[in-house]
Amino acid sequence: MSQTSAWDAIVIGSGLGGLSAATAFANRGKRVLVLERLANFGGAATIYRHGALTMEASLHETDGDTVFGPNSPFTRLGLSRSVRAIDTDVFYEARGATLTAPVRVPEGLDDAQESLRRAFPKSKAALDSYFRDLKSLYHTLRDLEDMGARGPSVLLGLLFSGGLIKLLANVRRTLAQRLDALFGEAEDVKFALGAPLAYFDDSPAKLSYVLFAGVWSRYVESGSYYFVGGSRALSQALLTRVLEGGGEALHNCTVVSILLDAKGHAAGVAYEDHEGRRLEARAPIIFAGAAPAALTGMLPEESRASFARPYAKFEPSISLFNVSVGLSKPASSFGVSAYSTFTYPDGMKRFGDFPRAAAAFSHEPSGTAPPYVIADYGRLNTGLRGSADPYFVSLCGVDRLAWWDGLNEADEMARRKRWMDALIADVERRYPGFAGAVVQAEIATARTMKNRLGTPSGEVYGFRPTPSRLFARPPSAATSIEGLWLSSSYTMSGGYAGAMHGGLMAADAAFRKADKERSKRAVPDDLEAGGPA
Repeated sequence: MSQTSAWDAIVIGSGLGGLSAATAFANRGKRVLVLERLANFGGAATIYRHGALTMEASLHETDGDTVFGPNSPFTRLGLSRSVRAIDTDVFYEARGATLTAPVRVPEGLDDAQESLRRAFPKSKAALDSYFRDLKSLYHTLRDLEDMGARGPSVLLGLLFSGGLIKLLANVRRTLAQRLDALFGEAEDVKFALGAPLAYFDDSPAKLSYVLFAGVWSRYVESGSYYFVGGSRALSQALLTRVLEGGGEALHNCTVVSILLDAKGHAAGVAYEDHEGRRLEARAPIIFAGAAPAALTGMLPEESRASFARPYAKFEPSISLFNVSVGLSKPASSFGVSAYSTFTYPDGMKRFGDFPRAAAAFSHEPSGTAPPYVIADYGRLNTGLRGSADPYFVSLCGVDRLAWWDGLNEADEMARRKRWMDALIADVERRYPGFAGAVVQAEIATARTMKNRLGTPSGEVYGFRPTPSRLFARPPSAATSIEGLWLSSSYTMSGGYAGAMHGGLMAADAAFRKADKERSKRAVPDDLEAGGPA
């Protein structure tokens, strides 16, 4: 080792979970070292420019409560003045399958309920029941989020109101079970309500109903937002707070091992920098934005089995494909009328057939596209587009790394190109003139996600959000290694809000543990830390 440095905490990976944990520590006066293996920071939260087109790597939208809520990640991390949010308009529009006309879901649960009642008059009673669930769930989850600020009075109110009882009654149900119980054979209503499924999973029979309905209700009631400057503005704002707190962030640095002390507790990391030098950094706390499977390989061999055991029962989440398109004209010129438009294959007759429909992407194009969402960034004032630049549109849907197994590099590249062309052709069929306006296009797949995120199967949301995953026991940032905390989507759930909550959960748990240890020792000092780097 040619150099050793000491810190209050070390973060492996600069995704939003790791950066949120780092910022929470920096806001408490702690010096944090962030180590990123790639050339740029942010993980999936970044933008990139190829040719004339500036593209968003991953973010489509996040909910208003995450941005503006009094106990939200943005508020807790001090980001409210650093990142400017843009309202995206209606939550989404759904088209295709058994939907005879486009269905729009506006902001506001009351407005969304009325809009869907007009679209599906035969299902009014069932929709009213569903929206009673959504409103109760929305307020219950928001109150639980505020528990830290409002204490036991919140829990008491939930018990008297019945909100907590309703929540507990549904925790083991899947989305399919709840929709089938309410709407029976009314598949068109299920298609409309379940359109954002691919933001979570590819099977309504596997996806947690409470997770889906909880997130859906937040987006509708509190609005959906993008950021000026794209997702990179968010990761840069977090990094800035870490650096202002005396921390450091190093890119092109790969962590090769997690160092443990004589008691088996986290003590630091060994890493290789961009010049291939092997270095050490010491800290009593390590926040891991990396996948548990990747962390297992960084640990001493004798610690690997006990570390990996709690995660073995969980499936990985889905991955995603993403076709980034640059247009010479706004997508609205061709009839795209919402920021997010979820499209189903016209031949898809049942919502429960979603896994089979999505699996069309697992083989060569054959005239039927999988379900996908059109995200029309060009309709927003994102600050990413110059006056002469193309208008950016994204086509996104489910992918799995296994769907690309057995292909050599040339064959994989050829199939990627054929799928990109097939998806653009499907948009052209729905919106004539679209294909003729394409001036640039490229595709990312599960292979891209694996390389970018370092996840074993290219998963983008951590573990698969089944009821058993989310509610068999409370999610936890703690690991079998004392001082090593998960701070990512693998802690709670996926998406930008899930990753940030996971980072905050890890930071909060580390602070609580340190406070408890200090009180035992009756030492008034703050977290023990190393000396200057």
